Amino acid sequence: MLWLYILLGIVLFIALVMFIPITLRASYKEEFWCAVYIGFVKLQLVPAKPKKEKKKKKAKKQTQKTEQPKKATETSLIKKYGIEWLLNLIKKVAELAVSALQDFFSHILVKKLSLSISVAGDDAADTAIKYGKYCAVVYPAVGTIVRVVKCKGYGVDINPNFSEKAETEINFDFAARIFAFRLIGLAVKHGIKGIKLLAEVKND
Repeated sequence: MLWLYILLGIVLFIALVMFIPITLRASYKEEFWCAVYIGFVKLQLVPAKPKKEKKKKKAKKQTQKTEQPKKATETSLIKKYGIEWLLNLIKKVAELAVSALQDFFSHILVKKLSLSISVAGDDAADTAIKYGKYCAVVYPAVGTIVRVVKCKGYGVDINPNFSEKAETEINFDFAARIFAFRLIGLAVKHGIKGIKLLAEVKND
């Protein structure tokens, strides 16, 4: 019976690992901050934590070796297989990359997407122009994100500020989640496709 408990423990451990949520959090208010949470473990990306300076060791004098120029390949891929083969290969790789990205984004859940911008310029005319530019870029970009991934909640607010000596202010808050088993499944699925594509290339 001991082996049964061990097997059950292994299965439960794998199940727990597979369902670990991986969350990306980012925010901007005067400074940009970004971190990845793997379960309860936090990995801060920006700003990066300062590394402890290591004592520099005395550099030893090394004899410089003259590097010989690498021999150029005798025949290029185009000469060997033809331009049609190369274009077909690029097409297959692009299709695989697009498919992988579509699968990846379809499994992401945006838990929070909040963006608030107060647009200010040198004068009223400059403020109006900048406001138009911000709206022309931000709203379509957010619309694309909402169409591509699942969004639990999002809000965008862009307003012009015509006050004297006003400055443009941006407040941004973002949180997105994906489970570990989704990433593993995507890696296996598209990894197999990549291996098959590599095998086809070698056989051609």
